[in-house]
Order: sequence, then C-alpha cells, then structure tokens
Amino acid sequence: MGMATPSMTFEEVRALLKQRFPMIMVDTVVSLEPGTRIRTTKNVTGNEIQFLGHFPEYAVMPGTLIVEAIGQSASILFSKTTGNGTRPGEFLVLGSINDMRFLVPVAPGDRMEIEVQVLKFIEDFALVEAVVTVDSIVVARGRLGFARRSLQALARHDNSLLVPTRDKLEE
Repeated sequence: MGMATPSMTFEEVRALLKQRFPMIMVDTVVSLEPGTRIRTTKNVTGNEIQFLGHFPEYAVMPGTLIVEAIGQSASILFSKTTGNGTRPGEFLVLGSINDMRFLVPVAPGDRMEIEVQVLKFIEDFALVEAVVTVDSIVVARGRLGFARRSLQALARHDNSLLVPTRDKLEE
C-alpha cells in the first residue's frame, strides 16, 4: 500500500518548529483540522543520538522523546489554529502531563503515528489528548497542557509563565 502525500513535509515542519537537530521529533503532518486535531509521523531510526545511551544493548525510544513528539505535534496544531503561531520571542511551553502511559516499547525501524486531539482551547492555553501508535498498536497515550509564553517572561521568572492547572482547563 502506498503512503499518502503529507499535508506538511519535513521541510515545512522544520520551518514551523523552533526546535532544531537533534530535537525535531515530527517528520510529517498527515492531516490537520485547526482547533480540533492533528495526525503526524515520526520515523524512528537507529542512527539517532539518543540510542547511543538508551540503551546500547537494546535501543528503546525514551518516553520523554515520545512526549516531545506529542508536544511538537500540538505546537503545530496550536500554530495552525491561532493563525499566527508563536511570534518572535515567544514559545509554546509544556505545563502539565496527565495520565501519561507508555504501553509498548518503540524501537528503531518503527514509525510512530501521533494523533493529538484538542480537549479545550482558551486563548493562549490548550489541553490536548494524545495517542501514539506503531502499526495500529497503541504505544503511548496521555493528556498534556500547553501555554504560549514570552522568552522575556522566562528570563524575568515572571509569574505569567504559570500554566493553568488541569482543574482550571477542565472547567
């Protein structure tokens, strides 16, 4: 079966994300419904730097990098939903991780398919639910909260960096 043409290529993804090598964890956007959901892919390869130490005798994709792939997918969705993405001097911060489960190890040669669904969207905040599959098998799932914040606020340790709690977003 042939692969569908992505709605965003790797070059388009790279232009939109602030991350750079070796931290880009999204290869393509398969589908995108602004304000609702996004489906992305990440091809896991054995020559990625994390596999030098995680683990040398049996390579396993670190759960933190699976969460990063979810976060980057949510960032693309956020950018395409708000229409202006993050402006210069801003970034999308991960504020909460809830009910995250890693169910099956992901290894080199796997193609992660990441689906992120918006649960709640309030101005500069979003609560999403994500499911990551490999060959239609759920390998990870959870809920994450994000906020758009300025780099200047981070440098000042400004309280505006605080992300609403799960309870606040779920009201």
